Amino acid sequence: MIGQLIAQLAQANIELWHEEDKARLTDDHVVAAAKRNVDKLNQRRNDLIEQIDAQVRQMVADAAKR
Repeated sequence: MIGQLIAQLAQANIELWHEEDKARLTDDHVVAAAKRNVDKLNQRRNDLIEQIDAQVRQMVADAAKR
């Protein structure tokens, strides 16, 4: 499960970087749309990081019980 979350995080990072590139263009409409997408992708990224953190905490707790 954690491997899948890490793969999703890597994909979210790639998508985020591409949107950030678009946000640096000169077309105001493209920039505005990219900024909205950056916000959505950042939220997705943060959600994935929280899920990874939870998985790691659970793995540590499980290992401590052994």
